[in-house]
Amino acid sequence: MTGEPWAPTVTDVARHIPTRTRDAKSPGSDTLLGTFTVNTTPTDAQAQTVIDDAVAALTAEFGDLPLHVTHSPGIQAAARTAVEWRSAADIEIAYPVRNADLNVYTLLSARADMARQTLRVALAAAGSGQVDLIPMWSMPDPPGWGDTSPGSGADMVTNTGGFHG
Repeated sequence: MTGEPWAPTVTDVARHIPTRTRDAKSPGSDTLLGTFTVNTTPTDAQAQTVIDDAVAALTAEFGDLPLHVTHSPGIQAAARTAVEWRSAADIEIAYPVRNADLNVYTLLSARADMARQTLRVALAAAGSGQVDLIPMWSMPDPPGWGDTSPGSGADMVTNTGGFHG
């Protein structure tokens, strides 16, 4: 089990893929348990492993999330949601029962990508976390006299009013 305070539980992930919470030990049962247990496929321990992997991947991509900043609750909620969707997609692809499960995986994976983008925006708004791998540079506009100051090279150009050849 991950040590991140914002990490989702197996129940949080199960709400995105409720049909995976059927009691597999009772043949013919259509009862949805609403969470992963020892009677579901995957089990609660298997689902927790998938969640832990998704948390590790998210922190590898974004770094440790800030826990003591103004935007922290929003950042933590965005991170939890991103891990929930990623875990749901990964569970769906890891335990396919029918061909349609591959389509479900594709949809869940797209939701996971959107949730990751939401986290990226939340981190950028808070000014924390690894948001982009490419640095963004910013410089002020040059002063008006900057192009004509001594040593700028502007004094080397003369306009004679035409071409003389």
